[in-house]
Amino acid sequence: MNRFLLLALFLVFGFPLLAGSDSKPVCLSLPDCETKADATTIHRKKISLLTFGLTEYAKDTPVEKLIPIYLKRVRSIILEANGDTGYKGEIVLKVSHKPEYKQSQMLKAEEDLKFLESNQSLLSKEQSSELTELKILFSESK
Repeated sequence: MNRFLLLALFLVFGFPLLAGSDSKPVCLSLPDCETKADATTIHRKKISLLTFGLTEYAKDTPVEKLIPIYLKRVRSIILEANGDTGYKGEIVLKVSHKPEYKQSQMLKAEEDLKFLESNQSLLSKEQSSELTELKILFSESK
């Protein structure tokens, strides 16, 4: 009887905990996260993938390799904050955000822009042009 009770308790409480521990990470490396982000047009998904990659895998990565990822992320953050979902279907899906949400997203974009500006000497000519374009887009979005 006690064994049955223990088994029942395990099935009810223990098994769901074990099942959740087997989940796979969103991506397996920084290049994997970047590749998956490049494969989608949805800005929120791009932001999530790139943020996960930077948080989990960028610790020992040279800044030069992080610059393209930050450029992609800041572009998606600004566009998403402005209501562009990135969804490409039969209709273009735009949304309106609460002012607080847009403001928090713009703060994130500003942090990324500051990172890029602080490493401006490492940017290629094309990356510098893109950064200038993103700063203009950011200022027009406020």
